[in-house]
Amino acid sequence: MNTDLLSQIWLANQNAAQGPIRKLTPDNYRNRLTSETASAGFIALHTAEVMHRFATMLFGREPGIQMQTVGGVSDEGNPLDLTSVQQMVSDSFAMIAAHIQQVGDDQWTEIVSSPFGEVSRMQLLVFLMHHNSYHAGQIAQAAKKGQLFMDAS
Repeated sequence: MNTDLLSQIWLANQNAAQGPIRKLTPDNYRNRLTSETASAGFIALHTAEVMHRFATMLFGREPGIQMQTVGGVSDEGNPLDLTSVQQMVSDSFAMIAAHIQQVGDDQWTEIVSSPFGEVSRMQLLVFLMHHNSYHAGQIAQAAKKGQLFMDAS
């Protein structure tokens, strides 16, 4: 029951969080709300990378990608390959979805280590969904209301 329910919830989170990322274009993916905030495209890449980091904690899976946006890294305004970023986000959601299906119902209450302390596997997955939703909102706002800051650093 837990695994099936969490799979459905993950799919709902995926659909909601990917909406703003799918709407990114070459004209708006570098938009920022202020010169100090990250661009919409950078945040999208960050979202994908964090899913890989969480997959390590949740499922014991090595990231398999080079991290460019986590660990105190700032958006220096470097161009990104938008198509690759969007594909990485899609692949990351699919990767988590596949791993969720491999977890037994009783394993969701197991305690795992996280940057937030010892939590259940289910709690950590819920936090990942919150993370995705939070950044989806930032991406939507930056793409729609932001602008390209030429001196972004």
